[in-house]
Order: sequence, then C-alpha cells, then structure tokens
Amino acid sequence: MNRKNIFIALLILVGLLLTGSALYYFLSYEPPADESTFREEYALVLKDYAGNDVELSDFRRKILIVYAWASWCPYCGKELEYLSELKGRYGDELSIVAVNRAEPLVEAKDFTDKLQGMDRLVLLLDSSDALYKQIDGFAMPETIFINSRGDIIYHQRGPIKPEEVDAKVSELMQ
Repeated sequence: MNRKNIFIALLILVGLLLTGSALYYFLSYEPPADESTFREEYALVLKDYAGNDVELSDFRRKILIVYAWASWCPYCGKELEYLSELKGRYGDELSIVAVNRAEPLVEAKDFTDKLQGMDRLVLLLDSSDALYKQIDGFAMPETIFINSRGDIIYHQRGPIKPEEVDAKVSELMQ
C-alpha cells in the first residue's frame, strides 16, 4: 500500500470517527435542567377554560403533543378522545395540550363536554389563533409531536390514525 492510499484510508477513518462521535452526542445529549429547551416560536401564553394563563414553555423538557382543533372539525372529537386515552396510558410521561382555534369558550367547552376523558388533557383557548399561524397551519386538525429537547419530530396536517399516533409516541419515548 502506498503512502497516498494510507493517507486516504486515515482520512476516511478520522471522518467516520468524527461522524460517529457527533451522531452519538446528538442522540444521547440531554441539556442541563436549567437550560431552556422549548423553542422560542412556541413561547405562547394561552388561556385554559377557567381563564388562567398557561405558557406552552411550561412544557419544556417534557414529551409533548400539541393538538390544534375546532368544534367544526369532523375528525377532532374522535381524535381528542383517543389522545385522552393515550394520556391515560402514559400518565406523566406524556403531556398533551389541545388548543382550540379561536372559538369562544362556550363553543369549545360545549364540544369537549360531550367527549370522554377530557379531564386528562390540557384544554386551551387560542382566541387570536396565534399557534395555528405560527405553525403555518392549513389543515384541520394539526398534530405536533415534540421531544423533550423541544424539537418537533413530526407535524401531521389533517387527520391522524391512532396507529400513527402510537408510532410517533413510541418514537418519542425512546
């Protein structure tokens, strides 16, 4: 083997080692507890049904599903009930925030009062539709899966099947 081939082999080896190290660091890195991990674009303050402020950034460092819905959406009722069931299975390991799109409290509450298990979800009102605008929403519903670092790992536009939700949650839990 000549010197040129040895040099090329060494460069390839160093490149592979650096790539592997970077990949390992990225996949295993957990930021310190005091480091902000929730993305700035989701630093919204919304109201819950009781009129209390809820900051989406309060969910940083948690596995989170953000679900944008409306009472006129034909898929939203079943999907909200499924998300509630999912929350029941995972408990505190999973946070689910259901954000109503600019409907009055009376309308949103009337809709969710007819559904099963809504007490498991964090139900929020977004009177200005700010979240939907920030995520460039164009379908209904919109489901966003966020890991504990605050990274969006998947954004579903439109209805989502329960098995797809399960697969994404399993991915987040790894």
